Amino acid sequence: MLIRWTELSYPDLGAYRDQAAVMINFASTEQHSLHLPVGTDAFLGAAVTERAAELCHRPVLLLPQVCFGYSPHHRFAPGYVTMPQHLLKEYAVSICENVIANGFSQMFLVNSHGGNQVYLSAAVNEIGEKHGTEFQLRELQYWDVARERISAIRESELGGMGHAGEFETSMMMYLRPDLVQEEKIVPCGPVAERPWFQKDLLGSKAYQRFHRFDEDNREGHIGQPQLATAQKGKAFFESVTEELARFLDYFD
Repeated sequence: MLIRWTELSYPDLGAYRDQAAVMINFASTEQHSLHLPVGTDAFLGAAVTERAAELCHRPVLLLPQVCFGYSPHHRFAPGYVTMPQHLLKEYAVSICENVIANGFSQMFLVNSHGGNQVYLSAAVNEIGEKHGTEFQLRELQYWDVARERISAIRESELGGMGHAGEFETSMMMYLRPDLVQEEKIVPCGPVAERPWFQKDLLGSKAYQRFHRFDEDNREGHIGQPQLATAQKGKAFFESVTEELARFLDYFD
């Protein structure tokens, strides 16, 4: 059950303390190749968390999402708003501390931008160190809970689904077709696999490194956006929202 935090009066909000989980999406503002808007991660993250909350059997209080993230990898193209990781970590921790102060005991941080993963993991550790098991905090990238279903839908090989590739482009075609400039999609092959590092949404990475998003092509996407369709986007969306709802309900 979706309940928007900002739409409640304070007596109503207080009544949910013992029964509701709190959820918030962390997104970004950055280039998504030539064919998608710079707010893609925010559009997708908002739609996914809202629908997943609607599908939940338990009440889920949804906080307003954070639309700025860690995006220095995208400075080659205009449109980015990137923040230092230490500030983003402190911001996330402060949000969590306020949720705790409001009397809630369970919270989910949903990440719709891979570049946020490091600072969000640090925030989880910091809150856990301070509050222990009294406050149940979990963080995840929304696509990770639906890996098997995404794999069954995709047409691209490994390296064909990443930033502004088959997955994100398909979801935007389904959710916001008015913002997809299909005529600007630049076809390309999958990103070549590197030893111990598969540059793909579902790829295995044995190590981490900093890389600009114009390394593989000058347009800034990773994967094969030409394989995207709205029909596939609907299937991706239903998969990630249903699996995220199942994940949220599991911890009830």
